[in-house]
Amino acid sequence: MKRLKITNDHGWTPRTLRKQERKIKDASLRVRVTAVRLVMEGFLGKDVAKMVNLCRQSVALYVARFNEGGLDHL
Repeated sequence: MKRLKITNDHGWTPRTLRKQERKIKDASLRVRVTAVRLVMEGFLGKDVAKMVNLCRQSVALYVARFNEGGLDHL
C-alpha cells in the first residue's frame, strides 16, 4: 500500500487547516479537512481513517481531491 502524500498544499499548513476546521459548520466537511490535515502532519492513511472513523479509501480520495484543487474540491 502506497503512503498518502500531500503533493500540493495550496498554501495551507497544518496550523491553518486546524484553524479552518474550527470555523466549518458542516460536520462532514470538517471530517474531510481533518483527514487531510492529519495526512499533512505525517500520519498513515489507515491511522487517519481510524482517527476520523472513515475507511482508508475515503481518506485516500479526500487527499487526492485536496491535491487536485485544495479545500474547494473537498
